[in-house]
Amino acid sequence: MARLNIRWESTSSVAPQAAATGDAQAADAEAGKRYAERPMLVYVTSDDATDSVTRKLEDVAFADERIGIGSKFFRCVKITAGNALQDRLLKDNGDSTPRLLFVKRDYTVVATLEKKKLKPGTIVKSMAKLARGEYKDNFSSMVSNYAKLLNELDRLDGVRAQNAETARKLKEKPSASKQKKLEKDIAEYEKKMEDWKKAEEKLLAFKAKPIKKPAST
Repeated sequence: MARLNIRWESTSSVAPQAAATGDAQAADAEAGKRYAERPMLVYVTSDDATDSVTRKLEDVAFADERIGIGSKFFRCVKITAGNALQDRLLKDNGDSTPRLLFVKRDYTVVATLEKKKLKPGTIVKSMAKLARGEYKDNFSSMVSNYAKLLNELDRLDGVRAQNAETARKLKEKPSASKQKKLEKDIAEYEKKMEDWKKAEEKLLAFKAKPIKKPAST
């Protein structure tokens, strides 16, 4: 199902960019005050897309329903190994590729997974750990509720297909009464799809916990 695919956003950097100033230390301090809109799942890709670890990660772990659904609640970005080496947030968090980093809105890395830790269960646990500090709602409940939404979408897809089949048959053998019923069924389907979209939008709304800012000195 397409909605379970992780929507990766390619980027050349993850750490907040320092302000344009001649004072490097002051620029870094200013950048450190910035916060991301959402917590992040960062995928540092391997230069060799055919290596066994990458294939297993992308074909098995990323295909896991829990990870596909869980990814909806994060900003998912991927960055090349070369760019990661230049990124001040990523370069000191892990040295293997591929690897995954779980990053809070204040750009704190709460977990780095690489090598044998790149397993579906470990990824899900790291997602939940990151979410606990960022979301007001329970992450497991969020994932479970979205799974229910997807089940309802599957049912509605069946209704849509049935309506299309009925329309095809009516072209071959018109019937005023059946046409009227079809129009009613289509209107009902469209209303339920609108309700579904509103429910998805509400569920994916980011209910953030306050960021604990460091005390000023």
